[in-house]
Amino acid sequence: MIAKLSNLNELTNILTKKEKTYEVVLDFAKQFKIGQILKSFSSVKKQGFSVTSIIIALIFMRLGGLSISVSQKLDNFKMDDNTFYRLMNNPLINWKSILLSFSKRYLKSILEKGCSDKNSTKCFIIDDTDIEKTGKTFEGISKIFSHKEHSFLFGFKLLLICYWDGKTLIPCGLSLHRENKKNNYGLNKKQEKQQFKKGRSKEKYSKDYESELDENKIQVAIKTIKKIVSNGIIGSYVLMDSWFLCEEMLVEIRKIKKGILNIVGMCKTNRTFEIDGKTHNFKTITDIYTTQKKNQVHTCRKYKSQYFTVKCKYKGMDVKLFCIKYKRAKDWTILLTTDLSLSFVKAMEIYQIRWSIEVLFKECKQYLQLGKSQNTDLCGQVADAHLAMITYTILALYKRFEAYETLGEIFRNTKAEIIEKTICERIELVVLELINKLLELFCIDIEAAIYSLTSSTEAENEIIVLLNAVNQINTNKVA
Repeated sequence: MIAKLSNLNELTNILTKKEKTYEVVLDFAKQFKIGQILKSFSSVKKQGFSVTSIIIALIFMRLGGLSISVSQKLDNFKMDDNTFYRLMNNPLINWKSILLSFSKRYLKSILEKGCSDKNSTKCFIIDDTDIEKTGKTFEGISKIFSHKEHSFLFGFKLLLICYWDGKTLIPCGLSLHRENKKNNYGLNKKQEKQQFKKGRSKEKYSKDYESELDENKIQVAIKTIKKIVSNGIIGSYVLMDSWFLCEEMLVEIRKIKKGILNIVGMCKTNRTFEIDGKTHNFKTITDIYTTQKKNQVHTCRKYKSQYFTVKCKYKGMDVKLFCIKYKRAKDWTILLTTDLSLSFVKAMEIYQIRWSIEVLFKECKQYLQLGKSQNTDLCGQVADAHLAMITYTILALYKRFEAYETLGEIFRNTKAEIIEKTICERIELVVLELINKLLELFCIDIEAAIYSLTSSTEAENEIIVLLNAVNQINTNKVA
């Protein structure tokens, strides 16, 4: 599936001009009324710096790309490092509630500014990402399987639920998970003894974070979406890849608000479907349509694919299948939706929104220090992930009002920079189109390839080198 790769660097222009960013972002942070959001946690710190001032300091560290220890060496803040660690490790802080409050404030600000588009498609996106750790002493760490690397590594799985308001993606809820429970989480006895351990009382939020580590991600995702909707954030669709799309997800999501949410997601081809009272596997279905019902197989130029549509039942639920075969690809794939009114093109347009969460993961890791914390306390790791998403939300509001609405002139100091950026964008589109054609030529799965490109720092660096080289050639020609 073809994503808009030309828009991968959502926050690059903001974070490469840090001095101006600090000043502007502080103004936008005030719009979130952070003091009011954190008011209920004021009792956590009765002496010294307030919770609000410490969190703002932590946000600015992320904008500067600095860890707590490096920031201390530079003497950026009049707080010692223990002040920050004590807050992040505090079991009485409900980080989930804080992040959701920031999301609600963001949407309220958009509404007050008259920037909300009532006609745009609004949806939730579910996905997870690897939080790799080099050490094995972190509390709750385990061996996880990385779909990006196709191998096992030590770390956490970060589950994230975001809200797309038609223009911007906003993180609303997250959780950390571990895997390999049956195999002692992939740890040997020595590694298990070296792990940081801390007693958790039932009434503290940290107990929830600890128990959530072993909860099923699908169940946690459903629970999180229900909570977000109950807080007044409403969408029309829930987007997900084939890992999350299952019977439980379909049934529970359709129950929310009497079916206000529909699902659009990729579906595994090993599933069976009921058509006219008869059960068929996917191979049987494709055989029928490619031999007996060839006239119902259509060509879509926009997505360079063939497709046919099947209305059927999956686990007793009415669904619509768009069976897709990309140009020169060998296999058919399935895009499933519970919205029976969707056309193929519209379903594809909606599903492509899902790629924005891959961009969010990429940028939070690259610019906002997501997963870089060396804090061995589980509460500290949960706090680190939430602080990255809170910072992203503040930046998203800035970008919405300044970059999108005023053409992003704040960070373009000279005409030469604008010209250079325009040249790079044009070259990038050519290169990306070339990549797309090569993928089709060699029958490589486009969706998997795009995931790899958006996730891999090495691949990104190679592309940047290529673009810079081509840009230098063009600059020399102009000279």
